[in-house]
Amino acid sequence: MEFFGQFEHTIDDKGRMVLPSAYRSEFVDGAYVAFLGQSAGIFTPDGWDRYRRRIELSGDFDRQDMQVLLSLVSPVTPDSQHRVTVNAKLREILSLEREVTIVGSGTFAAIYDRSVWSAQESDTLSRTQQGQTLTEKFNRLPFL
Repeated sequence: MEFFGQFEHTIDDKGRMVLPSAYRSEFVDGAYVAFLGQSAGIFTPDGWDRYRRRIELSGDFDRQDMQVLLSLVSPVTPDSQHRVTVNAKLREILSLEREVTIVGSGTFAAIYDRSVWSAQESDTLSRTQQGQTLTEKFNRLPFL
């Protein structure tokens, strides 16, 4: 399965977040919640394995980087209400306090603080580094 769409959810006082119903079947056997820079990511076990290997092989992360990165990864199993816990340290680093947006990112789902995602989405839709909007880029595609 690939992860698409965006969903607004909340993290409760215990750090639990309900998984979007569209994704639940993929995480029945567990998941990994990991630090991804500006967001957290929730991966299937196989997806995390592949992603972790790509990070290790990139050559961009030294041993200490990897140790810190892996210390921010949590294996999780959804409870009977389809909730997973986002660990406290990861919530603190990313300011994931309550309102979050879960964004399908192909091979994983990203978890953003809602205001961070809103700003990123707005910026992407309004312009790009080349000064073109996302709409203008699509309008140039010859196959549409």
